[in-house]
Amino acid sequence: MFIKKLCLVIVLTLFSLTGIASPNIQPYNEIGFFIGSSYYLGELNKKHFPVNIMQPAGGLLYRHNLNGHYSFRFFGNYTEIKGYDSYSNNDFEKNRNLSFKSMIIEAGAQLEFNFYEFALVKDARRIITPFVFGGINYFYFNPQANNGSGWVDLQPLGTEGQGTSKYGDRKKYIRHQIAVPVGLGLKFKIKRFAFTTEWGIRKTFTDYIDDISTTYVDPSVLGGQAAQLANRSQVPSNKIIDKQRGDASNKDWYVFTGLTISFNINKEAVCPDFRSK
Repeated sequence: MFIKKLCLVIVLTLFSLTGIASPNIQPYNEIGFFIGSSYYLGELNKKHFPVNIMQPAGGLLYRHNLNGHYSFRFFGNYTEIKGYDSYSNNDFEKNRNLSFKSMIIEAGAQLEFNFYEFALVKDARRIITPFVFGGINYFYFNPQANNGSGWVDLQPLGTEGQGTSKYGDRKKYIRHQIAVPVGLGLKFKIKRFAFTTEWGIRKTFTDYIDDISTTYVDPSVLGGQAAQLANRSQVPSNKIIDKQRGDASNKDWYVFTGLTISFNINKEAVCPDFRSK
């Protein structure tokens, strides 16, 4: 609930302050890169900053600064996320014994708001500001599990009966999705370079980033490998048909957190008001 409230506060902040203008700052552009780490929130992890499953992440960005407060950022990022029931302290989850990994490839756009006027231009005196952002992005994921001899794509297997006649209401999920990124951070500048530390969470509209959402299904409708990967517990599959496997009421989230470094690619400029003084 806290994360949902935080997302709402960030969105309201972004769009309630659109009247703020910075006539002293002319539009300019930056290019840069992101380096940091990632994690996901879902059936196989419910904790923020889970050190044992956080993964390296990286990406590129282009920022168009409208003025000293608002900018548009266009980005592309890549990471791999993981989750393991074996790391849980919950008995149900430990007994379920599922695990997965998935690449995440994302590209999107977001609106950033600097709380203080901030710009990578000569004579703009403020060198640090907190900021928030919100936007929309496309992402691709592909959950995999280890069958003992290698990693196997889970979506084609339909481990929860997707695509079978017996579970006709369960359609195979789509691995190309839309997400809503929101977050916050701190910007710091040295001449024409900007350094930011940031935390950004992605609200998704799928519960299958980890391939877990609903209930165990009749193993007879699954192929041998699908049945094996659908139930990794010690309970025989025919004894847990229709028992809880996941929680479809809560969609999955994923997070990028780390450092960006960007550079003002426009010719060095000054703030008109500062130059005239």
